[in-house]
Amino acid sequence: MQRGFLLMAEVYKHYLGQDGFKWWIGVVEDRNDPRTLGRVRVRVFGHHTEDKSKIPTDTLPWAWCVQPSTSGSVGGIGSSPTGPVEGTWVLGFWRDPDFMQEPMVLGTLPGNQPATNAPQGQAPYDFSPEQSTPPPEVTSATSIGDGTTTDFNTPSDTTDATVTVLVDGIVQQATNTPPSSFTNVEVDTGGGTQYTAQDFAPSRYASNMAAKVNQLSPQVRDKFAQGIKKFLADWNSDGYDCSIAYSYRSLSEQASLYRAYQAGGPRAASAGSSWHNYACAIDLTIYKDGVYDDGRRGVGNYTEKARSSFSSFGLINDINNDSGHFYPSVFGQSPPTEVRNGTKTIGDYASEKGFA
Repeated sequence: MQRGFLLMAEVYKHYLGQDGFKWWIGVVEDRNDPRTLGRVRVRVFGHHTEDKSKIPTDTLPWAWCVQPSTSGSVGGIGSSPTGPVEGTWVLGFWRDPDFMQEPMVLGTLPGNQPATNAPQGQAPYDFSPEQSTPPPEVTSATSIGDGTTTDFNTPSDTTDATVTVLVDGIVQQATNTPPSSFTNVEVDTGGGTQYTAQDFAPSRYASNMAAKVNQLSPQVRDKFAQGIKKFLADWNSDGYDCSIAYSYRSLSEQASLYRAYQAGGPRAASAGSSWHNYACAIDLTIYKDGVYDDGRRGVGNYTEKARSSFSSFGLINDINNDSGHFYPSVFGQSPPTEVRNGTKTIGDYASEKGFA
C-alpha cells in the first residue's frame, strides 16, 4: 500500500500544478516567430549566459505569451499576443520546471527607455547602447613547434553556437558520432491540410480526432487521417468507433511518462526517443458499442482491424504492450540521431524515406 502511495506521489509530482513553480525575469531578444503565434525568444537572467558566443539568440527557446481571459486566443478570435518588442524586460515562468525548456511570459516590466531605442532589423541583438551591433566573433590562433597553426573561431552569424577549428587553413571535421540531443527541438505543425470534425463525421469523437490529427507534422498528417477514415468506413457499421489519446507529445510530458515507467508504471520511451515527440505518431483508442477496448477486450480489434485499415497508408503498429501506437512503417520504431539532434527535419526525413 505504501509503495502504491509513493508511486502515485511520484507521478503526480510532475503534473501541471503539482510540479513546483519557477518564475524568472528576462529580456526579449527576438519576436520573429516563424509560426506567427506571437512567441518571443527571451534571455533569462541567471539562467542564460550573457555571452552570446555561448548561447546565441537563435538557440534560445521560444516563449509563449499568456493572454488575458478576455481574449479567445484561438482561430483568430481575440486580441493579438504580439506586444513585447526586442529589449523589453518580461516576467514569466517555466511550464516544465524540471527541464526549464518551455518558458511562458506573464507580463512586461516598465522601463525608462523610449520605444524609438528598440533595436530594428533582424535578430540576434546584443543590447549594447547602440543596440545594433552584432555579437562579436570569438577567435584565437595557436602555433606549435612544427609550424602548424590552429585557428579557433565562432562565426558571428552562427545560429547554433557552431565552433570552427582550422589547422593550416583546413576546416577540421569531427570523426566521432555526435550525441543525440532533443534540447529545443522545434516541432513545426503549421501548414498542410487542416481537418475538421466533419472529416470524421461517423465518429462520436470527431472533434477530438480533428484536433489531434492537426497536431501531427504536415508530412504525415494526411496518411493518419486516411487511416482513421478507412477504419471508420470498415468497422463503424459494426459498432466500432475510435479516438486518439495522443498525437504530438511534448518532451516534458514524455519525460514524466518515462519517470512513471521507471517507478513501475506502464511502458514508455525516454524523452526524445518517441515519434510522438516529433508529431509523427498517434495512440489510437478503440470502442466497441461504446465500451473502451484497452487491447484485451476485443480479439484483434487493434492487431487485425486497426492494422488492416492503417497499413494501406504505410502506418504500422508493432510495439509490444503498446496496442494503439501507430507510426510510419518506413520511419523505424525510434527517431534516428539526425532527427533527434535537429540536423534533419521531418520533411527531409520523410522525403528520404519516400513517405509522402
